[in-house]
Amino acid sequence: MGMIAVAGLAGPARCAEPDWSRVPGVVVAHSPASTKVYLGSPGICILPDGTYLAKCDLFGPSAPREAGPITRVFRSTDRGQTWSHVGDVERLFWASIFPHRGAVYLLGTGGRSGREAVVRRSTDGGRTWTEPVDEKTGRLRADGEHHCAPTPVIEHRGRLWRGMETVVGKGWGHPFRTLMMSVPVDADLLDAAAWTFSDPLPSDPNWLGGEFGGWLEGNAVPAPDGQVVNILRVHYLPTGGKAAVVRISDDGKQSRFDPDTGFIDCPGGCKKLNIRFDPVSQRYWNVSNWIPPWDQGGNPERTRNTMALSCSEDLLHWTVKTIVVYHPDLAEHGFQYIDWVFDGDDIAALSRTACDDGLGGAHNQHDANFITFHRIAGFRTLRMEDSAPVERIEETVVQADGFTALGYGFERAPFGEDAQAFSNREYVWKDVPDQLAGYEACTRTGGGERGRIFIRAQRDCTVYAATARGVSAYDMLKWKPVEGLTFRYTDKSDTPMQVYSREFKAREQGCVQQCRWTGTVVLLPKTGP
Repeated sequence: MGMIAVAGLAGPARCAEPDWSRVPGVVVAHSPASTKVYLGSPGICILPDGTYLAKCDLFGPSAPREAGPITRVFRSTDRGQTWSHVGDVERLFWASIFPHRGAVYLLGTGGRSGREAVVRRSTDGGRTWTEPVDEKTGRLRADGEHHCAPTPVIEHRGRLWRGMETVVGKGWGHPFRTLMMSVPVDADLLDAAAWTFSDPLPSDPNWLGGEFGGWLEGNAVPAPDGQVVNILRVHYLPTGGKAAVVRISDDGKQSRFDPDTGFIDCPGGCKKLNIRFDPVSQRYWNVSNWIPPWDQGGNPERTRNTMALSCSEDLLHWTVKTIVVYHPDLAEHGFQYIDWVFDGDDIAALSRTACDDGLGGAHNQHDANFITFHRIAGFRTLRMEDSAPVERIEETVVQADGFTALGYGFERAPFGEDAQAFSNREYVWKDVPDQLAGYEACTRTGGGERGRIFIRAQRDCTVYAATARGVSAYDMLKWKPVEGLTFRYTDKSDTPMQVYSREFKAREQGCVQQCRWTGTVVLLPKTGP
């Protein structure tokens, strides 16, 4: 079979010097938000000689697509302290990287359609990789669309195992059908005939009381009873902390899920998980985006500002052990899609990181501008007392009738016709409807400036807020537009504002999503007679 050399890509032109002083960990790769090329799908492995290999994907509106999706490969010979760019692999995406029997492999999606299940091999430390041109050279399944993330490839009972999904239909979440792929450890991994794929298992939107939004990015894990299970991220927005445990038959051909017993509480369960078993501690470990209590109440799927280490003895009950990285801003900071491996008493981890870079920061918390390396030293003995500093921005607290608005980046200000709309602009509110006459104040923000506003209800109440008309339902999660209740502010576009409402129960906390340039203002009702 032929070998191809990895293709290098020229870096983007920069008009200013970057400042990485606020970036946690070691920078492996950086792509400024202005390039519209974002960094995702980090993966890491350690070769037998101690060399670290890392990879990531390029995505975003300006990511190169002429030769298909791009995977970028990096190398470290000093245990992650410094990194060099080895090259790029074309027509490969979402791949796991792992060593096996003297070679290193990338297993993910790609090929001619970009969504085939493919595997590629390197025998020179990641410098060159095989090309999956047919069923004998790594083109494992060419029918249909496949989906995955860089989740563990494990060796168990004489086979390698790796979670995967097929996509049936359009959209995100519900079309994903989960499966497990496996191969004998002594087989030629590039030979499609050697692989077994379990039957793709569909999900049911009626699960979890109708709040089930799909499963994806499965983890192959050896269960305490010796059976391989597939633990999947679950899109469950009420808490964001559910995962699904799918049982796999010993021959790898069948998947079975019981919705009555198969859902578990798992820290960060609605985001990508990476679960591995540690034979030393006889525990399972996970590094994921747990949401601490003070950040709960918003969209859990997009709350990725905390990287936390958790563990379990039985895969069913999980304990958060320590916070590895934290930033108080939810909108433009994220430490996500963590891939990691054991390194003696440490964990070597790679993160898709959205953080300050001196060039305007990340586009948002999802569209990361960094890949960063992190060493979690002495992980088995860590406690919450050993957590990274949890910086808390000084909070503004505003009391209203029935609830409290608190956070940062806003102030209590008058609301009504001709009231100043933003603290840093001269625009004013216009056409405020008579129905809002009972609201004389609001949480005024700065236009184009990020803030964070939470609501804490003292009693059952309805809270009203307003943001620019036309935002998606996903952006204003849990808030409902109030039909016919709009006004505007006096910029050049006379931007219209839509009023939203949300019902709160006593002692409930909820986030006010800060959408677009306008942000979102909470309308504060009168508190007295």
